[in-house]
Amino acid sequence: MKSKTIFSVILTAVLAGAAVSCEDMLSVDSSSVIYAKDNTLNHTYDTIYSYLGILQRLQSIADRTVVLGEIRGDLVALTGRETDDLRELYAYDFAKVKETNKYNDPLDYYAVINNCNYFIENADTSFYRNQENVFLKEYIAVLSLRAWTYLQLAQVYGKVYFVDKPITSGDQADESKWDYVDIKELAARLAKDIVDRFPDEKFLDYRAPHFSLGGNDNDDGSKSQKHKSENLVIPVRLILGDLYLWSEDYAKAAKYYYEYLYHNTTFHPAGINTILWNGYSFMNLGDDTYAGGFGEKANPISYIPMESEEYAGIISDLPNVFNSTKKNDYWPQLTYSKAMLYQSARQEYCYHRIIASSGVSTPVYMDKRLQDNYLLKGDLRLQSIFEVKAAKDGDKKSTTLNSSRQTLKKINSEKICLYRTDLVYLRLAEALNRAGLPHMAFGILKNGLTQTFIVDSISQYERDKVVELGISTSDMFPDSYFEQTYFQAYQFPTDGSGSYINNDKSNPISADYTKPVAGQRSEYYNTMGIHTRGSGDAAINDYYVITVNEPTGGDPMQDTIRAVEELILNEMALETCFEGYRFGDLMRISMHRAKDTGYPGTGGWADNAFLAARVASREGATMENPFAGRDEALYQRLVGSNATQYNVNWFLRMRDTKD
Repeated sequence: MKSKTIFSVILTAVLAGAAVSCEDMLSVDSSSVIYAKDNTLNHTYDTIYSYLGILQRLQSIADRTVVLGEIRGDLVALTGRETDDLRELYAYDFAKVKETNKYNDPLDYYAVINNCNYFIENADTSFYRNQENVFLKEYIAVLSLRAWTYLQLAQVYGKVYFVDKPITSGDQADESKWDYVDIKELAARLAKDIVDRFPDEKFLDYRAPHFSLGGNDNDDGSKSQKHKSENLVIPVRLILGDLYLWSEDYAKAAKYYYEYLYHNTTFHPAGINTILWNGYSFMNLGDDTYAGGFGEKANPISYIPMESEEYAGIISDLPNVFNSTKKNDYWPQLTYSKAMLYQSARQEYCYHRIIASSGVSTPVYMDKRLQDNYLLKGDLRLQSIFEVKAAKDGDKKSTTLNSSRQTLKKINSEKICLYRTDLVYLRLAEALNRAGLPHMAFGILKNGLTQTFIVDSISQYERDKVVELGISTSDMFPDSYFEQTYFQAYQFPTDGSGSYINNDKSNPISADYTKPVAGQRSEYYNTMGIHTRGSGDAAINDYYVITVNEPTGGDPMQDTIRAVEELILNEMALETCFEGYRFGDLMRISMHRAKDTGYPGTGGWADNAFLAARVASREGATMENPFAGRDEALYQRLVGSNATQYNVNWFLRMRDTKD
């Protein structure tokens, strides 16, 4: 039998109805938490059940995290079959967004935050059993979830009320008692709060609380997905990395991202999933191991678990937003924008050819004239994750049903991804670059970071700076755990036939390959440049280099950092499109660029024009010019009346609040 929900326990924190005004948002009357006579959470059942209650409330903001992160960016477009709610958001006239818009309810975020605050205030962290702090694992997990929820709230509404105590009385719900802060200040406060609670940092290594959810019989011979507790918490190093990145302490951000990827022999290599051409004729696609990492087979670091059946609670509507489904008559509501399509097509696909007769290694680039389909002209990841095919003959004749079918393979309706490994690497690259290590940051995109690569290819200046900034005190990404994928490990026949890499250790040879001599072939590949996932062998691509297109005439290092930042932002589009991160990425990098010119002085809060130019060109971009066909009205709205000031037009309005 199915249980009613994936939460197979009675929850101690059930969050009821939604209030409709900002006054009610922080009100005890909103039933944002249940209060017992004995407020202390001092039993395992108390803490686990309370944590599950928080997870349940996170379900209410899961879809909107993805939708609001993408629809305010430059990578998605409307299909003409979208809901009024989505059309309102896409128009970017947020002062007119209705309170009934289902994506516009800050109360849902504050309900999560209030429950987290209640937990943090009342969990008994002084209780030990067998020399182990019994409740500290859940306590740390709740601190991370609260910080993540606050970051989402601030990305949507810009400035938010910072509430760090549970609202248990009407007096506490008085907004005048709480600070109204922007995301920079918010992130700095949250980071300080976490590290001040645990100055020795031993808490960083605490494992996740142990429980499992799901696995119930679906009454049809199958079982619902099983959720493991380690995927339902956010590793505290990742949330600290995010907090320091948003508050612009780049060295600390890089330190925590790196320590998540490698700490005490715990390592998370980049992996080798790719989509590639089968040969340098560029006519037939080879193996696609890229899309297989998403959808039902996805294994994120952290995700929000959703219900599998509507009667059980909150299910994800993302399939009906991005995919053709029976519920939407096979008409998806969002698809990729021209900006996204041409960003993908603009990349240079590099095939690594080694001529067997001479042993000469040479890059071969795809001639874009070979393909009429823009999805196949450059990077192949967009083609891998988006599938569009014709309907069956019967459906084609219908006047109601769409005659084509769109499927975004990234969608997993029971696991709304918060963090995955490539995202961490891209944020590490962003942090390293802004910490003054642009070549090391670019190495993440082009080669993949290993100790050997860093020693051989990164300047002594940057290697010393890693230690000086406290990011690492030893060689980074040790070769014993991070092994670069060398595409030149195999020689190919003169005609270049066959796949350009074989990662199968148990079957390394086929008729198309010449095995290298013993000792010259790595037995374990686990790391590659992220750009290689869809653009061929980025490591030997002569087009994929750091190019300063717009020198400022000032600091050459700053020019290099900005050039690398453009490459990182482009890679974020290619790798994490449609996952909900895009507006945050544009917003954060716009903030970094304001800091270049003197924030909080003349530089302003963010470089408004940087974000505005990209979003306003989402529908007009061309293959030749990413900023062509700019929507001038939208551009002016996003630049604002003063390009150096915080711009309220980027954000939804917190109901009845000051700007």
